[in-house]
Amino acid sequence: MEAVLRHLTNILELLAVSQTDRVSEWDHHTTLRAFKWAEYCEQLHSRFQSNLTVRSALESGLNDTNQRLQETLPSYSPVVFSELAQCQHMLLVHLLKNPSADNSVIQMLFTEAQESQFDQNSLITCKSAFNLLCRTLDRTNVSHAGLQAEAVVRGKLLGKLLNSVLSPSGNNEYARTLLDCILHDSAGKLENLYDIVAAALLSTNDETNSFTQHFILAWLRDRDGCFSKLCRSLSPGLCTVLSRQSSEFKQAYWAVLKQWASCLEYEVLESLWVPTSDEPVTFNMLTDRFKDLLNSGPPLKEETETELKTLRREDGDFNVKGINVWTDLIIQLKL
Repeated sequence: MEAVLRHLTNILELLAVSQTDRVSEWDHHTTLRAFKWAEYCEQLHSRFQSNLTVRSALESGLNDTNQRLQETLPSYSPVVFSELAQCQHMLLVHLLKNPSADNSVIQMLFTEAQESQFDQNSLITCKSAFNLLCRTLDRTNVSHAGLQAEAVVRGKLLGKLLNSVLSPSGNNEYARTLLDCILHDSAGKLENLYDIVAAALLSTNDETNSFTQHFILAWLRDRDGCFSKLCRSLSPGLCTVLSRQSSEFKQAYWAVLKQWASCLEYEVLESLWVPTSDEPVTFNMLTDRFKDLLNSGPPLKEETETELKTLRREDGDFNVKGINVWTDLIIQLKL
Protein backbone atom coordinates (compact mmCIF):
# COMPACT_ATOMS: atom_id res chain seq x y z
CA MET A 1 0.00 0.00 0.00
CA GLU A 2 2.87 2.36 0.73
CA ALA A 3 4.14 1.94 -2.82
CA VAL A 4 0.66 2.55 -4.27
CA LEU A 5 0.28 5.76 -2.24
CA ARG A 6 3.71 6.90 -3.40
CA HIS A 7 2.72 6.26 -7.01
CA LEU A 8 -0.52 8.17 -6.51
CA THR A 9 1.45 11.14 -5.15
CA ASN A 10 3.72 11.00 -8.20
CA ILE A 11 0.71 11.03 -10.52
CA LEU A 12 -0.82 14.11 -8.86
CA GLU A 13 2.53 15.87 -9.08
CA LEU A 14 2.67 14.95 -12.77
CA LEU A 15 -0.80 16.42 -13.36
CA ALA A 16 0.26 19.58 -11.52
CA VAL A 17 3.43 19.95 -13.60
CA SER A 18 1.44 19.45 -16.82
CA GLN A 19 -0.27 22.79 -16.06
CA THR A 20 2.99 24.74 -15.64
CA ASP A 21 5.68 26.02 -17.99
CA ARG A 22 7.88 23.09 -16.93
CA VAL A 23 5.98 21.01 -19.48
CA SER A 24 8.05 22.74 -22.16
CA GLU A 25 10.89 20.40 -21.10
CA TRP A 26 8.86 17.28 -21.93
CA ASP A 27 10.07 15.28 -24.90
CA HIS A 28 8.74 12.24 -26.73
CA HIS A 29 9.76 9.77 -24.04
CA THR A 30 8.63 11.92 -21.11
CA THR A 31 5.18 12.49 -22.59
CA LEU A 32 4.54 8.82 -23.33
CA ARG A 33 5.64 7.91 -19.81
CA ALA A 34 3.26 10.52 -18.42
CA PHE A 35 0.32 8.89 -20.20
CA LYS A 36 1.45 5.46 -19.03
CA TRP A 37 1.33 6.74 -15.45
CA ALA A 38 -2.11 8.22 -16.12
CA GLU A 39 -3.28 4.87 -17.46
CA TYR A 40 -1.94 3.18 -14.33
CA CYS A 41 -3.92 5.69 -12.26
CA GLU A 42 -7.13 4.70 -14.05
CA GLN A 43 -6.35 1.05 -13.30
CA LEU A 44 -6.01 1.91 -9.61
CA HIS A 45 -9.44 3.48 -9.65
CA SER A 46 -10.99 0.52 -11.44
CA ARG A 47 -9.36 -1.98 -9.10
CA PHE A 48 -10.04 -0.32 -5.76
CA GLN A 49 -13.20 1.77 -6.19
CA SER A 50 -15.30 -0.94 -4.50
CA ASN A 51 -12.73 -1.79 -1.82
CA LEU A 52 -13.74 0.57 0.96
CA THR A 53 -10.61 0.03 3.06
CA VAL A 54 -8.15 0.68 0.23
CA ARG A 55 -10.28 3.45 -1.22
CA SER A 56 -10.32 5.24 2.14
CA ALA A 57 -6.51 5.06 2.31
CA LEU A 58 -6.21 6.38 -1.25
CA GLU A 59 -8.62 9.25 -0.57
CA SER A 60 -6.62 10.19 2.53
CA GLY A 61 -3.44 10.20 0.45
CA LEU A 62 -5.17 12.33 -2.19
CA ASN A 63 -6.21 14.89 0.41
CA ASP A 64 -2.66 15.15 1.84
CA THR A 65 -1.07 15.55 -1.59
CA ASN A 66 -3.74 17.98 -2.79
CA GLN A 67 -3.15 20.20 0.24
CA ARG A 68 0.63 20.18 -0.27
CA LEU A 69 0.36 20.97 -3.97
CA GLN A 70 -2.13 23.79 -3.35
CA GLU A 71 0.34 25.38 -0.94
CA THR A 72 3.09 25.11 -3.55
CA LEU A 73 1.00 25.95 -6.65
CA PRO A 74 -1.94 28.27 -5.84
CA SER A 75 -3.52 27.59 -9.26
CA TYR A 76 -3.56 23.82 -8.68
CA SER A 77 -7.03 22.22 -8.74
CA PRO A 78 -7.49 19.34 -6.26
CA VAL A 79 -8.19 15.89 -7.70
CA VAL A 80 -10.87 13.72 -6.09
CA PHE A 81 -10.97 9.93 -6.20
CA SER A 82 -13.71 9.71 -8.86
CA GLU A 83 -11.58 11.80 -11.25
CA LEU A 84 -8.84 9.18 -11.23
CA ALA A 85 -10.97 7.22 -13.71
CA GLN A 86 -10.34 10.03 -16.26
CA CYS A 87 -6.66 10.63 -15.54
CA GLN A 88 -5.53 10.35 -19.18
CA HIS A 89 -8.30 12.75 -20.18
CA MET A 90 -7.23 15.26 -17.50
CA LEU A 91 -3.62 15.06 -18.66
CA LEU A 92 -4.64 15.54 -22.28
CA VAL A 93 -6.75 18.59 -21.44
CA HIS A 94 -3.91 20.12 -19.41
CA LEU A 95 -1.54 19.73 -22.36
CA LEU A 96 -4.05 21.16 -24.83
CA LYS A 97 -4.65 24.21 -22.67
CA ASN A 98 -1.02 24.76 -21.73
CA PRO A 99 0.68 27.26 -24.09
CA SER A 100 4.06 25.86 -23.02
CA ALA A 101 3.29 22.39 -24.37
CA ASP A 102 5.21 21.86 -27.58
CA ASN A 103 3.03 21.24 -30.62
CA SER A 104 5.40 18.50 -31.79
CA VAL A 105 4.72 16.57 -28.59
CA ILE A 106 0.96 16.72 -29.19
CA GLN A 107 1.44 15.66 -32.81
CA MET A 108 3.69 12.83 -31.67
CA LEU A 109 0.88 11.48 -29.51
CA PHE A 110 -1.35 11.39 -32.57
CA THR A 111 1.09 9.72 -34.91
CA GLU A 112 2.79 7.22 -32.60
CA ALA A 113 0.15 6.21 -30.07
CA GLN A 114 -2.68 5.27 -32.39
CA GLU A 115 -4.09 2.48 -30.27
CA SER A 116 -4.12 4.13 -26.85
CA GLN A 117 -7.46 5.14 -25.36
CA PHE A 118 -6.74 8.85 -25.09
CA ASP A 119 -5.86 8.92 -28.77
CA GLN A 120 -9.04 7.58 -30.35
CA ASN A 121 -10.19 11.02 -31.44
CA SER A 122 -8.76 14.11 -33.06
CA LEU A 123 -8.49 16.21 -29.92
CA ILE A 124 -4.80 15.50 -29.75
CA THR A 125 -4.32 17.33 -33.04
CA CYS A 126 -6.05 20.45 -31.74
CA LYS A 127 -3.17 22.01 -29.81
CA SER A 128 -1.55 23.35 -32.97
CA ALA A 129 -4.93 24.76 -34.09
CA PHE A 130 -5.77 26.62 -30.88
CA ASN A 131 -3.73 29.73 -31.61
CA LEU A 132 -5.26 29.89 -35.10
CA LEU A 133 -8.81 29.46 -33.81
CA CYS A 134 -8.47 32.00 -31.00
CA ARG A 135 -6.23 34.65 -32.58
CA THR A 136 -7.81 38.09 -33.02
CA LEU A 137 -9.74 38.52 -36.25
CA ASP A 138 -9.92 41.58 -38.46
CA ARG A 139 -13.70 42.03 -38.63
CA THR A 140 -13.50 44.90 -41.13
CA ASN A 141 -12.73 42.71 -44.16
CA VAL A 142 -16.16 41.17 -44.71
CA SER A 143 -16.45 38.10 -46.90
CA HIS A 144 -18.83 35.13 -47.07
CA ALA A 145 -22.27 35.63 -45.43
CA GLY A 146 -21.05 38.72 -43.61
CA LEU A 147 -18.04 36.92 -42.14
CA GLN A 148 -14.41 37.80 -42.60
CA ALA A 149 -12.62 35.35 -44.91
CA GLU A 150 -10.22 34.21 -42.20
CA ALA A 151 -13.14 33.41 -39.89
CA VAL A 152 -14.62 31.21 -42.62
CA VAL A 153 -11.36 29.27 -42.89
CA ARG A 154 -11.10 28.82 -39.12
CA GLY A 155 -14.76 27.87 -38.88
CA LYS A 156 -14.30 25.15 -41.48
CA LEU A 157 -11.29 23.89 -39.51
CA LEU A 158 -13.32 23.78 -36.30
CA GLY A 159 -16.20 22.02 -38.08
CA LYS A 160 -13.85 19.37 -39.48
CA LEU A 161 -12.19 18.84 -36.09
CA LEU A 162 -15.53 18.40 -34.35
CA ASN A 163 -16.85 16.13 -37.07
CA SER A 164 -13.73 13.98 -36.73
CA VAL A 165 -14.04 13.86 -32.94
CA LEU A 166 -17.74 13.02 -33.01
CA SER A 167 -17.57 10.40 -35.78
CA PRO A 168 -16.77 7.55 -33.35
CA SER A 169 -19.60 7.17 -30.85
CA GLY A 170 -18.97 8.05 -27.21
CA ASN A 171 -16.69 11.05 -27.83
CA ASN A 172 -19.17 13.80 -26.90
CA GLU A 173 -17.29 14.70 -23.74
CA TYR A 174 -14.05 15.13 -25.69
CA ALA A 175 -15.81 17.42 -28.17
CA ARG A 176 -17.24 19.50 -25.31
CA THR A 177 -13.74 19.76 -23.87
CA LEU A 178 -12.45 21.04 -27.20
CA LEU A 179 -15.11 23.78 -27.35
CA ASP A 180 -14.66 24.63 -23.66
CA CYS A 181 -10.92 25.01 -24.18
CA ILE A 182 -11.44 27.35 -27.14
CA LEU A 183 -14.04 29.33 -25.16
CA HIS A 184 -11.59 29.63 -22.25
CA ASP A 185 -8.75 30.72 -24.52
CA SER A 186 -11.01 33.28 -26.24
CA ALA A 187 -11.70 35.24 -23.05
CA GLY A 188 -11.82 38.95 -23.86
CA LYS A 189 -12.29 38.38 -27.59
CA LEU A 190 -15.54 36.45 -27.74
CA GLU A 191 -16.65 38.19 -30.95
CA ASN A 192 -13.85 36.31 -32.70
CA LEU A 193 -15.08 33.00 -31.28
CA TYR A 194 -18.69 33.66 -32.29
CA ASP A 195 -17.65 34.46 -35.87
CA ILE A 196 -15.71 31.18 -35.99
CA VAL A 197 -18.59 29.21 -34.47
CA ALA A 198 -21.01 30.75 -36.99
CA ALA A 199 -18.66 29.76 -39.83
CA ALA A 200 -18.45 26.24 -38.36
CA LEU A 201 -22.26 26.04 -38.35
CA LEU A 202 -22.34 27.14 -41.99
CA SER A 203 -19.68 24.57 -42.91
CA THR A 204 -21.67 21.69 -41.38
CA ASN A 205 -24.69 22.20 -43.62
CA ASP A 206 -25.00 18.69 -45.03
CA GLU A 207 -26.51 15.41 -43.95
CA THR A 208 -23.24 13.82 -42.82
CA ASN A 209 -22.40 16.75 -40.54
CA SER A 210 -25.89 17.47 -39.18
CA PHE A 211 -25.00 15.87 -35.85
CA THR A 212 -21.99 18.16 -35.55
CA GLN A 213 -24.21 21.19 -36.12
CA HIS A 214 -26.70 19.92 -33.52
CA PHE A 215 -23.81 19.37 -31.10
CA ILE A 216 -22.48 22.93 -31.52
CA LEU A 217 -25.95 24.43 -30.95
CA ALA A 218 -26.55 22.25 -27.89
CA TRP A 219 -23.17 23.30 -26.47
CA LEU A 220 -24.00 26.98 -27.00
CA ARG A 221 -27.37 26.63 -25.27
CA ASP A 222 -25.82 24.74 -22.35
CA ARG A 223 -23.37 27.58 -21.67
CA ASP A 224 -25.27 30.30 -19.80
CA GLY A 225 -26.06 33.18 -22.15
CA CYS A 226 -23.69 31.96 -24.89
CA PHE A 227 -26.30 31.55 -27.61
CA SER A 228 -27.88 34.93 -26.89
CA LYS A 229 -24.43 36.56 -27.01
CA LEU A 230 -23.66 34.80 -30.28
CA CYS A 231 -26.89 36.11 -31.85
CA ARG A 232 -26.19 39.63 -30.59
CA SER A 233 -22.64 39.48 -31.94
CA LEU A 234 -23.68 38.26 -35.40
CA SER A 235 -25.39 40.52 -37.91
CA PRO A 236 -29.14 40.15 -38.57
CA GLY A 237 -28.28 38.96 -42.07
CA LEU A 238 -26.01 36.19 -40.84
CA CYS A 239 -28.57 35.02 -38.27
CA THR A 240 -31.10 34.90 -41.10
CA VAL A 241 -28.77 32.80 -43.26
CA LEU A 242 -28.29 30.37 -40.39
CA SER A 243 -32.06 30.30 -39.77
CA ARG A 244 -32.70 29.39 -43.39
CA GLN A 245 -30.09 26.66 -43.21
CA SER A 246 -31.12 25.08 -39.90
CA SER A 247 -34.57 24.71 -38.37
CA GLU A 248 -32.90 24.09 -35.02
CA PHE A 249 -31.00 27.37 -35.20
CA LYS A 250 -34.18 29.16 -36.32
CA GLN A 251 -36.16 27.94 -33.31
CA ALA A 252 -33.35 28.85 -30.92
CA TYR A 253 -32.95 32.29 -32.57
CA TRP A 254 -36.68 32.98 -32.28
CA ALA A 255 -36.48 32.03 -28.58
CA VAL A 256 -33.70 34.60 -28.13
CA LEU A 257 -35.71 37.29 -29.93
CA LYS A 258 -38.69 36.53 -27.67
CA GLN A 259 -36.47 36.82 -24.61
CA TRP A 260 -35.11 40.14 -25.83
CA ALA A 261 -38.64 41.43 -26.44
CA SER A 262 -39.60 40.47 -22.88
CA CYS A 263 -36.89 42.86 -21.65
CA LEU A 264 -38.66 45.87 -23.20
CA GLU A 265 -41.19 48.10 -21.45
CA TYR A 266 -43.26 50.87 -22.99
CA GLU A 267 -42.38 54.36 -21.74
CA VAL A 268 -45.60 56.32 -22.10
CA LEU A 269 -44.11 59.81 -21.75
CA GLU A 270 -41.57 59.18 -24.48
CA SER A 271 -43.77 56.81 -26.53
CA LEU A 272 -40.87 54.37 -26.75
CA TRP A 273 -40.09 50.77 -25.85
CA VAL A 274 -37.10 50.88 -23.48
CA PRO A 275 -34.95 48.14 -21.91
CA THR A 276 -35.85 47.04 -18.39
CA SER A 277 -32.74 44.93 -17.79
CA ASP A 278 -29.02 44.91 -18.47
CA GLU A 279 -29.69 43.23 -21.81
CA PRO A 280 -28.53 45.79 -24.42
CA VAL A 281 -31.61 45.38 -26.61
CA THR A 282 -33.66 48.09 -28.31
CA PHE A 283 -36.95 48.05 -30.18
CA ASN A 284 -35.13 49.12 -33.34
CA MET A 285 -32.73 46.19 -32.97
CA LEU A 286 -35.64 43.77 -32.81
CA THR A 287 -37.29 45.46 -35.78
CA ASP A 288 -34.14 45.13 -37.89
CA ARG A 289 -33.77 41.46 -37.07
CA PHE A 290 -37.37 40.56 -37.84
CA LYS A 291 -37.23 42.70 -40.98
CA ASP A 292 -34.27 40.67 -42.19
CA LEU A 293 -36.12 37.42 -41.51
CA LEU A 294 -39.15 38.69 -43.42
CA ASN A 295 -37.02 39.76 -46.38
CA SER A 296 -35.44 36.32 -46.68
CA GLY A 297 -38.10 34.85 -48.97
CA PRO A 298 -40.16 31.69 -48.56
CA PRO A 299 -40.58 29.68 -46.44
CA LEU A 300 -38.82 31.67 -43.68
CA LYS A 301 -40.78 34.85 -44.51
CA GLU A 302 -44.15 33.13 -44.04
CA GLU A 303 -42.96 31.27 -40.93
CA THR A 304 -41.75 34.48 -39.32
CA GLU A 305 -44.95 36.34 -40.14
CA THR A 306 -47.03 33.50 -38.64
CA GLU A 307 -44.83 33.45 -35.55
CA LEU A 308 -45.21 37.20 -34.98
CA LYS A 309 -48.98 37.05 -35.29
CA THR A 310 -49.12 34.05 -32.96
CA LEU A 311 -47.05 35.91 -30.38
CA ARG A 312 -49.35 38.93 -30.61
CA ARG A 313 -52.40 36.73 -30.16
CA GLU A 314 -50.87 34.91 -27.18
CA ASP A 315 -50.03 38.27 -25.57
CA GLY A 316 -53.63 39.56 -25.74
CA ASP A 317 -54.11 40.31 -29.45
CA PHE A 318 -54.25 44.07 -28.81
CA ASN A 319 -54.27 46.46 -31.74
CA VAL A 320 -53.45 49.55 -29.68
CA LYS A 321 -49.92 50.90 -29.81
CA GLY A 322 -47.86 50.72 -26.61
CA ILE A 323 -49.66 47.77 -24.99
CA ASN A 324 -48.17 44.81 -26.80
CA VAL A 325 -44.61 44.82 -28.14
CA TRP A 326 -45.60 42.29 -30.82
CA THR A 327 -48.40 44.53 -32.04
CA ASP A 328 -45.99 47.44 -32.34
CA LEU A 329 -43.48 45.27 -34.19
CA ILE A 330 -46.15 44.14 -36.65
CA ILE A 331 -47.21 47.77 -37.19
CA GLN A 332 -43.57 48.84 -37.66
CA LEU A 333 -42.99 45.99 -40.11
CA LYS A 334 -46.22 46.83 -41.98
CA LEU A 335 -47.61 43.31 -41.84
